[in-house]
Amino acid sequence: MAPKQEWMVILPDAAGKLSKRMEVRPDHLNNLKPHVDSGLWVFGGASLDEPIKEGEPPKINGSVMLAVADTKEEVMKNVKEDVYFKSGVWDESK
Repeated sequence: MAPKQEWMVILPDAAGKLSKRMEVRPDHLNNLKPHVDSGLWVFGGASLDEPIKEGEPPKINGSVMLAVADTKEEVMKNVKEDVYFKSGVWDESK
């Protein structure tokens, strides 16, 4: 059996979805925990348009995550089960 592969996953946000992102963020983080514990997701976080400036909210444009899995399909299945995907935060067309 081949070793698991690392998959860099870049997920742009859909336009105008920052408030939805913040609304469902607690569920997103909660639901990720078992997948982090299992080793599927190694790291992840928001991607930004520019560095964070003191006193200003971050200009979030999406997410970047690293998965360790056997196949791209396994990673994409997990992405499609995420609340950010289901609620339209991540731009499915990209």
